[in-house]
Amino acid sequence: MKDESQEQLLNEYTAITPFLRYFTLLETLVLVAIGFGLFLNPEVTRPMWAWSIAPFNTRFLGAIYLSAMVPVGIMFISGRWSPTRPVLSAIFTFTFIVLVVSLFHSDQFDFQYWGVWVWFILYLGLPTSGAYHLWLYRSMPTNHLNRVPSHWFIILRITSLALVIYGIGLIISPELFSSLFPWKLDIFHSQLYSATFITGSVMLFTVSRKATRAEFITTGLTEATFGIFSIVGTMVVDISVKKINWSALNTQAWLVMLVVIALLGISMTISGFRQSPGSIDNQ
Repeated sequence: MKDESQEQLLNEYTAITPFLRYFTLLETLVLVAIGFGLFLNPEVTRPMWAWSIAPFNTRFLGAIYLSAMVPVGIMFISGRWSPTRPVLSAIFTFTFIVLVVSLFHSDQFDFQYWGVWVWFILYLGLPTSGAYHLWLYRSMPTNHLNRVPSHWFIILRITSLALVIYGIGLIISPELFSSLFPWKLDIFHSQLYSATFITGSVMLFTVSRKATRAEFITTGLTEATFGIFSIVGTMVVDISVKKINWSALNTQAWLVMLVVIALLGISMTISGFRQSPGSIDNQ
């Protein structure tokens, strides 16, 4: 545990601004509606989406937004720089990439539909807020952060590197890298999904060297949620459409990747909860 003076310093400097907190509340509500809508009630949600999405993409997008809901919701509830530090970086990364991809593929959108304007308003406002608050908090103290044990440092850095390579691959060579998916992706969705893998890389990298207990748990829950819901969503859809070859090499590799992400997230969460509030690991 940290001594009293360190805890006082942590409490004094780590409250986030009321604007960021309540902007995050709005974002959380949107993510709850979108995530559960796409995943649990796709037939109602799909017609309201900003572009046409097929069943597999619908559930996968639902998994993405459910996994985003977790850290953003925790960030709002805590109202402090920890665990906001990795979450804010993730919000900016994800929304900025989605914005750029959406603008580049503007032909996918019917601008006569109100949902398209909502999409672009959200994805202009979110990265703008993220960038501003990253700049605002650029000088936040770091002496409340705990050094991550060497084995976690190695695991998180390797996983972060693998995710960012795959994410960049989806952008620069979408046909090649999207072939790992069990269903066919077009270039737009391939590049759109790159945001998820690059964002996961950013979160893992951010907590790989130094982090608080809350940051470690939040990152772990995010990764676990994404991995689990992505697998479950794909299985649920395929029960009806039966289009996935589960014995195919690419499908098995895709499943292995998501299982590894889920297990990593679960392990991080368990490790975080096992530690005292002021530390990640005492090893």
